[in-house]
Amino acid sequence: MSETAAHGRAGTLQAAGTASRAEFGSDLLIELMQQLEIPYVALNPGASFRGIHDSLVNFAGGKPELVLCCHEEIAVAVAMGYANATGKPMVAATHSTVGLQHASMAIFNAWCARVPVIVIGGTGPVAAHKRRNWIDWVHTALVQGTQVRDYTKFDDQPGSVADFPESFLRAYRIAMTEPTGPVYLCYDVELQEQPIAEPIVLPDVARFRPPAPSAPDPEALREVARLLAGASWPVIVADAVGRHPDALPALQQLAELLAAPVVSVGGFNLPTDHPLNLSAARADILRRADFVLALDVADLAGALGSGVAAEYDPTPLLPPEAKVAHISVWDLMQRSWAADYERLHPVDIPITAATRLALPALLDLCRQEAAKSKGAAEARRAEIERMRA
Repeated sequence: MSETAAHGRAGTLQAAGTASRAEFGSDLLIELMQQLEIPYVALNPGASFRGIHDSLVNFAGGKPELVLCCHEEIAVAVAMGYANATGKPMVAATHSTVGLQHASMAIFNAWCARVPVIVIGGTGPVAAHKRRNWIDWVHTALVQGTQVRDYTKFDDQPGSVADFPESFLRAYRIAMTEPTGPVYLCYDVELQEQPIAEPIVLPDVARFRPPAPSAPDPEALREVARLLAGASWPVIVADAVGRHPDALPALQQLAELLAAPVVSVGGFNLPTDHPLNLSAARADILRRADFVLALDVADLAGALGSGVAAEYDPTPLLPPEAKVAHISVWDLMQRSWAADYERLHPVDIPITAATRLALPALLDLCRQEAAKSKGAAEARRAEIERMRA
């Protein structure tokens, strides 16, 4: 086949690849999952994705492995749990309009947790003259992705089998780009079961990998290091740092270097038996703070104020003169439909960056600054030990 013909059958992807073995549209999706090393597909069987189900059984050869679930919400929850544990996405399949509605609660959970999940589903036939009476009509939507568009990073419904590779690779890359989150892909049943008459070239997936995480602004980070090392009572407030385990050693070393108490307000950050973990004394710690370094905190106003309480208490815990720096990527992924962005809190030094990159760099800068205030750090360390006792 000529290069021009191969390009035409591969959609708009301009990258060398390998010839697909797929005989049907749904086989092509399985090949893409295999190339991306997606290990599992969780599903509650549904007729609208019967082609995909057939390919999972007869074409996949056990990779990816089928995980049978009793409900679509469970299927997406399984994928969310896998993403939480590994940082990688797996696929959850949902049945058309009704299955997607069942799954919507779990998709919203994945959105709020900022974890990558690839949700796929079926619809149609989109061509109305091919629909069976009643059943196909109620399983067809215009456009199905609108059900979950307000709490997914991306949704798509490719119009041809040749468009499958670009659509799926784009969804994977968007799901895995920080901040990560769920995506939804919908496939016409006619396209799933459509025989592939001409070979399709699968692109090299390594050339469509997610971008590197965002690095911090050097000048802003130097300012944070100066204020953090020079503070009389610096406090580190951490939330979802532990979603990337490689960020945790730098967090612990930074706290130990500065003798800065750490308050965890959400995810795992510092072991509870660590001498600098003062999460249980959050209010007392913050009332003394003159500088707060917040890390991946979803609800900064709650973390620095009333916390998760039955009633909102506007009384601030921080002294008026206390400065706040916040390093996170949360500003890059917000929607208006649900207010999971929480109350807006003032920040003196906002830094949009991945904490797994910012913390090691900040640690190096603070080592240079720490020598200037070594005595204060040692006195603080003794005070923290008394507070823990």
